[in-house]
Amino acid sequence: MTDDRFEEPTLSAEEMIARLGPTGRQRLRYVLLLLAGAAGAVLIASLWATEPGGLPPRTHLAFAALTAVGLGWAGFAGWALTRRGPLYARDRVIAARLALGFAAGTAAGTVTIAAQRGDATAVLTALAAGLVLVAAAALALLHARARRTALLRLRDDLENRRS
Repeated sequence: MTDDRFEEPTLSAEEMIARLGPTGRQRLRYVLLLLAGAAGAVLIASLWATEPGGLPPRTHLAFAALTAVGLGWAGFAGWALTRRGPLYARDRVIAARLALGFAAGTAAGTVTIAAQRGDATAVLTALAAGLVLVAAAALALLHARARRTALLRLRDDLENRRS
């Protein structure tokens, strides 16, 4: 018994490539990410700007970092929404890099704060939590790169068949 569904492709290479662009659901997720990142950045910046009295330097640094994280996610979502053609999972790679950077920064910050307080249990807890975050983000980056490589290989195969 033969399965003739795989003998002749039903879509042309151009149609298959066009389908790799962001779907309506993905665009909605990017819109929500843009709104959440911008709202978070505005909220943190508003709290920072309206805080009465002088703040310690570490608090200024924390407010700046949290505002930057919100703006980073909002900027990424805006970039993804403005792309017209297929992204070939480039958006996933960029998001995973952002996540890895933010996770590493968060881990370093929490471990530093715990170490300054001199509590060994807090340092170990912060270190363990940070390692989990960084490992999850690194795994997401590896997966995103593999997906992008596979899609680029598929694109190249389709273009070679067309030639």
